Amino acid sequence: MSMRHVRRLTPILALIALVALASLPSPTPARAVSDRPIMAFYYPWWEPTDWTYDRMSDLPSPRYTGGDDAVLRRHIQQADDAGIDALICTWYGPDEDRLNKRCRRLIELAREGGRDLQVAIIPDQSAWGALKSVDGLTRALNVLKSDFFGQSNYLRYQGKPVVFWFYPPSLGDLGTWQTLRNQADPNREQYWFGGTDNFSFLDVFDALYYFDITWESRPGAAMASYAQRLATYNKNNGQSRPFVATVMPGYDDLKFRSGHARDRQDGAYYQGTWQTAIERNAQAVVLTSFNEFFEGSHIEPSERYGDLYLRLTKELSDSFRAGGQVPVIQPTTPPTVPSTPLPPINDSDCQFFPETNYQVCGRLLSYWRENGGLPVFGYPIGPQQAVNIEGRSYQAQAFERNRLELHPENGRPYDVLLGRLGAEVLTRQGRDWQQFGKVGGAVGGCLFFAETGHSLCEPFLSYFRSKGLEFDGQFGYSLGESVALFGLPLSEPQTEFIQGNAYTTQWFERARFEWHPENQDPYRVLLGLLGVEMR
Repeated sequence: MSMRHVRRLTPILALIALVALASLPSPTPARAVSDRPIMAFYYPWWEPTDWTYDRMSDLPSPRYTGGDDAVLRRHIQQADDAGIDALICTWYGPDEDRLNKRCRRLIELAREGGRDLQVAIIPDQSAWGALKSVDGLTRALNVLKSDFFGQSNYLRYQGKPVVFWFYPPSLGDLGTWQTLRNQADPNREQYWFGGTDNFSFLDVFDALYYFDITWESRPGAAMASYAQRLATYNKNNGQSRPFVATVMPGYDDLKFRSGHARDRQDGAYYQGTWQTAIERNAQAVVLTSFNEFFEGSHIEPSERYGDLYLRLTKELSDSFRAGGQVPVIQPTTPPTVPSTPLPPINDSDCQFFPETNYQVCGRLLSYWRENGGLPVFGYPIGPQQAVNIEGRSYQAQAFERNRLELHPENGRPYDVLLGRLGAEVLTRQGRDWQQFGKVGGAVGGCLFFAETGHSLCEPFLSYFRSKGLEFDGQFGYSLGESVALFGLPLSEPQTEFIQGNAYTTQWFERARFEWHPENQDPYRVLLGLLGVEMR
């Protein structure tokens, strides 16, 4: 999620809005919603100038302005016909004119059209300054309570009006959220969905969800792992918190923020995420997303895919409600921009990267793709070539953030090893990591590595756990798989200057974690460009 162009209400417009709200009819009781709702993230912020292939992998068909009544009516019909119970409207609070009006109008038009579709609000405190404080959010929630919750088609779950939250650490720690909940909803009359997998936040939120699961290449694997962890939490704490499954068609924000991409595989990835929701008997489904084009997770009809993903959503949502298997669907991708799933990599296969004018081939290419790609390794910054490593010659290739080494004497997956660039860069800087201050243990919620005498806590811990090398074929990443990717910590968090700016960093054998508070979540933790620094 990212900042969008916004305009504040002028005093005159604010007065007009208040008068209009005062004239609304008295709300009628909310209709019953499905016990297992399907809820899709919805973005009303689009303007005609946003639509460009320079920043997007696909564009809507037709292109539009987000606030137009005709557009909102079309989206309401499409979502409802596809089996979606509710749209989760992104909102920057009562003082930001554009999204405030559009979310309100979405609710009005859905109700006026006689559709079953409901609407919920997600105040985006990560992107809008007026919402980045407890007091600001308390005021915004008071407006939701007075103006939104009473609408007959505002989403309710377990009898309570729903509020979604994106990436809680962008506001603060657990204590900050406890202060907000106690201040804004002391009697727990609302139902809060929190976008995190940190189970300590269940002290504040009623349920947790994932916004993005496409860092996991195997469809549904992230959700299967999460479901197991949640079941353990419920058992150990005498709770019955619902399992909220995330489904996604794919993802691609490479042009927008050089993030990552997950190929849609002609609908197969989407089907796989739904299958996990069905098999795990999810109590609710979050769909990311209806129309997020900067991140390429849309199911809205588009120039590349036509209405394929609306048709798939209808089939899959019906199957979810029936508790059956995901149907076998043979979709036909429209010919405008054909989908091209990545084929298996052969030794002769190569991918050229125009950003740096180097190519990656064969086993190194498959390893790069399978274990994190651009966010983890960066672009290639040199050719594959013979490199002397500990007195022996190996084929290796340098990337922005690491070095991949071919070790054909080892069986897979150990035939490709990562360079210990964290340790090597420290040595080059004349710094002995063994002289860094050590700790004797870790506080609650952190990990302690006795091998090096260092701990690992937030904000780096979640990033560490979210990635790893796939060795055991099990869902998610074990501690060993994360260590295999990043190595052991070589330092505690410390402040360092990188390109003239002060950042909190932590060194690992194969990486340097950097905290970038100026970025939008989830890109505040970045890996240092150690490959570049070794040149």
